[in-house]
Amino acid sequence: MSVDLKLVYAEYESGEPPFVWLNGTRRRSEEKRTAIQWIGKTCRLGRERRGESGLVVRHRDWLLIQTTVGLSHDGNGPQGVVLIVKSPGSAADWETAVTERITEVLLDGGISVHGEKFRPVLAWAARSRVDDKKQALKTKLGGHWEAARTRRKRSDNRTDGDHADSG
Repeated sequence: MSVDLKLVYAEYESGEPPFVWLNGTRRRSEEKRTAIQWIGKTCRLGRERRGESGLVVRHRDWLLIQTTVGLSHDGNGPQGVVLIVKSPGSAADWETAVTERITEVLLDGGISVHGEKFRPVLAWAARSRVDDKKQALKTKLGGHWEAARTRRKRSDNRTDGDHADSG
């Protein structure tokens, strides 16, 4: 399965220059401005969800995921990473494929990915997209049901008034 990975960005606590990977290639740390602009744009335009796993922002078909879960730098402790990846359609192997691709990319930056801890973060991020769709549907249907309820109450009030006048 092909994974459409837009960006991977990590700043090291040790003070080393940041790891910047954008559009399929590792970039010089001086190009972090472009990465930060992508992150900012996605956060501004997207819908945000926070949880124990970190932050996920959905914008169109893209997911921005910020997390430290399952990631470490040179085995010396947790490492935070921001990534932008195309969200899953209906592919069941998406989490595994993204984990494998992220592992490849981050190895170049000295960052280890512990797949069994990282995959649930991706599952949580993917679920956030489904939850947003369900909520949007509930809101849309709720509005229709509320309008129907209001019309029904108005018609009930009119018929009640009609009966009172005839008595």
